[in-house]
Amino acid sequence: MKRPLKLALAVTAATLGALPMATPALAAGDGRDRGRAARDSDRDGMPDKWEKANGLNPRRNDANGDADRDKLRNLAEYKAGTRPRKADTDRDGMPDGWEVGNKLRPTRDDADADPDRDELTNVQEYEVGARPKVADTDRDGTSDGDEDPDEDELTNVEEFLLDQDPLEADSDDDGVLDGDEDLDDDGLGNRDEFDLETDPREADSDDDGVPDGEEDSDDDGVSDAEECERGSDPRHDESEDEDGDEIEDGDEGDDIVVGDGQDGAVDTFDEDSGLLVLNLASGFTVIVTVTDGTELEWSHPERGCSDPASIADLVPGQPVDEIRVDDAEGSDGFPVADKIGLVCE
Repeated sequence: MKRPLKLALAVTAATLGALPMATPALAAGDGRDRGRAARDSDRDGMPDKWEKANGLNPRRNDANGDADRDKLRNLAEYKAGTRPRKADTDRDGMPDGWEVGNKLRPTRDDADADPDRDELTNVQEYEVGARPKVADTDRDGTSDGDEDPDEDELTNVEEFLLDQDPLEADSDDDGVLDGDEDLDDDGLGNRDEFDLETDPREADSDDDGVPDGEEDSDDDGVSDAEECERGSDPRHDESEDEDGDEIEDGDEGDDIVVGDGQDGAVDTFDEDSGLLVLNLASGFTVIVTVTDGTELEWSHPERGCSDPASIADLVPGQPVDEIRVDDAEGSDGFPVADKIGLVCE
């Protein structure tokens, strides 16, 4: 019985002696497996497996490359979880680099979000060059949504609502500013519609059977379109005398705004025919008829100009800042000037 016992002890001892040899071998094998999973042959910070999956070269250091030109380098794409050969990983209309730079999530479609509450979505902010998490990007006191970068009298929000280009004053290149366009053919320009809180896309915003331009918001007998054309307020009763000239607003002549200060100037004046030709800084020419009933006045008489003004002052180069005409026709069919404001220099 002693002999078998010795054999069993010998076997047990041999087995225990072999265990320390097997343990490091397993550890080394596990380490090699982890090394293959995260191997970075070119030591550029991006695993070989990820580079291969994304069409990069795992044997060349291309961490600073930008294959998709989204202004996000390959290493940054790896860290952000985006694709280095796809400029807009989440297909939301905003490049990965722009999203990362503005602290948005480039792997989630957040195009319609408005984190800064300036009434512009993230993708709209991208299109106008604004920052999606700063309501007033240029810090000028006007929110990004209310800015008018193309100076067409429509805000960014209004342009996007009408599918116009907020960076192009004349989006359709037809020679008419976007603010002056009349998309619904109701007699009111887009700017006037927004001011009157009507819909520039609907000719009859309130569905009452009357086009917006033919409405009479202030019940003064003058249509909104006619008032806007004159430069008066469609929400103000024309039977009143807003400017105190003893002429009811509804009976005032149409205003031709020549410009502020030096924007308009006399070109020629023919005293015999009464024809007055004025050149505008915009390049346009205005021709009116001056009669004995035309009121001439200085805009700033306190500057020392003779008072009252007279036709003798209608000399070439004389600045004009206001002309008001009535419905009458004068020489050669040109409208009669009811009032002319001359700039006293």
